Amino acid sequence: MWSDDWVGLPYAELARGPEAYDCLGLFLALHRVRFGRDLPDPELSIRDAVRQGAVDTYRPRYERVSTAQEGDALLFRMAGRPLHLGYAIDNTDMLHIDAVADSRVECWRRASWLGKLEGIYRIA
Repeated sequence: MWSDDWVGLPYAELARGPEAYDCLGLFLALHRVRFGRDLPDPELSIRDAVRQGAVDTYRPRYERVSTAQEGDALLFRMAGRPLHLGYAIDNTDMLHIDAVADSRVECWRRASWLGKLEGIYRIA
């Protein structure tokens, strides 16, 4: 599967690849490679993007959907705030990275992730 090439990459704050990524950097890189889209980069960590209102600035470019398809943004709450972003592979799995572990494919419908899901967003 295409995602195998993206598994095992290391995490680094504000990293945009190709050696390391943060969750936003990985999402942006996957859109560039998979769809040829150069999405705007706020050049912030997801935490700073939330603090500075960048998440709300970008939200109008996306529509909230109920079923995920490849490329959708899976936004998760951490500590009660939308602080983690996953790239939907389909309506079950995501590719993501965080400071806890290297990039990986996980089922975002597991109770541990689903309980944190703030929303599924698609580029409008």
